[in-house]
Amino acid sequence: MSFDLGVSGKVAIITGGSVGIGKETARKLARAGAKVVIAARTQATLEAAAEELRNDTGGEVVAITIDTTDMTSVRAAVDETVRRFGGLHILVNCAAAPGGLVRNAIEEADEDALLLDLNTKLLGYFRMCKACVPHMRKAQWGRIINVGGLTARCTEALSGMRNTALVHLTKTLSDEVGRDGITVNIIHPGVTRTEHIESWFQEMARDEGTTFEAIVEREAAGPAALRRMLEVAEVADPIVFLASAPASGITGESIAVDGGLSRAVFL
Repeated sequence: MSFDLGVSGKVAIITGGSVGIGKETARKLARAGAKVVIAARTQATLEAAAEELRNDTGGEVVAITIDTTDMTSVRAAVDETVRRFGGLHILVNCAAAPGGLVRNAIEEADEDALLLDLNTKLLGYFRMCKACVPHMRKAQWGRIINVGGLTARCTEALSGMRNTALVHLTKTLSDEVGRDGITVNIIHPGVTRTEHIESWFQEMARDEGTTFEAIVEREAAGPAALRRMLEVAEVADPIVFLASAPASGITGESIAVDGGLSRAVFL
């Protein structure tokens, strides 16, 4: 049985779209018929990703460089998207340093690193929303999905405050734009097999004199209800659903996609 996502012809922009969860989300949206812009800072990586996605999906995938810490760059990327495709309907915010830059004790915590974390992720997502919402309002249809992180719900890292603040941004914005047919939601991925995580776990294994598989078991598989690490497609699928027409009744929600890694009960 086929399931119509209702995104054919819709225009999507995905920040952090050249790698990991962002790239896989772009792949799935392009396959569903959306016109996709992947945006990140490094042009060469973006172009290679866009070519791969076009070849794989046969869809329209365009690479546009962006620095989400700069409002001028954000506006330029959004304006270029609208110029190319005539509108904008879907925003997936996924551009940030995975795991955060401040993960140590308060005595060693670097305030400049924390400010960069907040500027890149919290303020970066805010800037993208600010630039994209007017075009969604014009269309009277929009989907915003913020990619947060489980540190919003735990005490693992001081940088987690950026994700907690994103939950507030998501809920507040959903209330503001709901009457215009725009939904806003946030997902919190668990430990997912991205390029960054694989590199990080390999480095941990070398430093500890153990194997990559042992690190995966300790950090991801063992603590999770599913007893394995998630694949990027398993995180991208819920994002794509939230970007779809059938998800029109879901807004302001904060959803963990973590394979049961978190154990708290949320009402």
